Amino acid sequence: MGIYNIHGGHSLQCRGASGFLDEVNEDRKVKNKVIELLRSAGHTVYDCTDDIGRTQGQNLNNIKNKCNVHNVDLDVSIHLNSGRNDPNGDGKTGGVEVWNYSNKTAAISDRICANISSALGITNRGTKYTHGYFILNNTKAPAILVECCFVDDKDDYSHWNADKCSAAIVSGILNAAVSAGTSNPKTSEKTPKPTTPAAKPTTSTAKIHVVHQAFAKDKGWLPEVIDFNTTNGNGYSGLFGHPLVGFRAKTKGEASIAGYLKYRAHKKGGPWFGWRTDYDKDSSGDTFAGTCKSEIDGLQFYIQGVSGKHVRYRVHTSEDGWLAWVTDYGEGLNGYAGIFGHAIDAVQIEVV
Repeated sequence: MGIYNIHGGHSLQCRGASGFLDEVNEDRKVKNKVIELLRSAGHTVYDCTDDIGRTQGQNLNNIKNKCNVHNVDLDVSIHLNSGRNDPNGDGKTGGVEVWNYSNKTAAISDRICANISSALGITNRGTKYTHGYFILNNTKAPAILVECCFVDDKDDYSHWNADKCSAAIVSGILNAAVSAGTSNPKTSEKTPKPTTPAAKPTTSTAKIHVVHQAFAKDKGWLPEVIDFNTTNGNGYSGLFGHPLVGFRAKTKGEASIAGYLKYRAHKKGGPWFGWRTDYDKDSSGDTFAGTCKSEIDGLQFYIQGVSGKHVRYRVHTSEDGWLAWVTDYGEGLNGYAGIFGHAIDAVQIEVV
């Protein structure tokens, strides 16, 4: 059986590329699934992902140090590419490529490229070589860097499937057929599935709006905002420079489905608060995320009860400005908007 180091590129504080996809969110999904599939096949796998490095240098050194603690057969660095700049879609995919330090890893690299290209239906850009990538240069085991697809290519986005990509990578590593199965990633801090029973999904093409409202420190509840570009001229709820200490949201348009919008907030320096539901459905009329005292540094949303609809959102902090868009909530540490330790002061949100 093999021994492997696997890690997602970048960190939660020093994030990678974003566009239609957010690199950090997606490479973590792939990383988690790759680890799961390799371990289920009996292999030893170390997760060498760094989530705390605040600069590129810190992030790369943290990953290198984690990798070099172990004696392994292969180090695998998982990334998503950027630079296509194709927001409208030109009918051509950017595709997959794998970077190598030398031809010692060429066979695995070739298989991964071919497998991802076939599984996702995207261009095979092929095996490439460089001595310019820090991780390839500084891990003691042979290493490869997988660029799964392009985050800023609408065509790649339309083909993207993290589970299929993961299975394709594992199949390339093992040179054996692997089924994607169902994701069940294990991470050091889990984001558990909400326990509220889901309503039976229905399908809808009607526009669903989100009414949201921020409670700003020293200011109280601010005016309600609809979606992120309609009611108020700034297109967001919140007030720059005044940290959120409470947040609430509800749907408008198809809000008759019980428990339709679900959301929760993360306390700065603390845990996640409980999941909340459309605030006008609560008997008190005042269901909200947070305490109206403690600052909030993370938010998560998802849709319950209607298939084909997703919540798309992003947040603003004084330190970082507007962060990358997030869709729904992901597994583990990464499927949220915000940076732990940096208070949120504004939110943009819509249902798509």
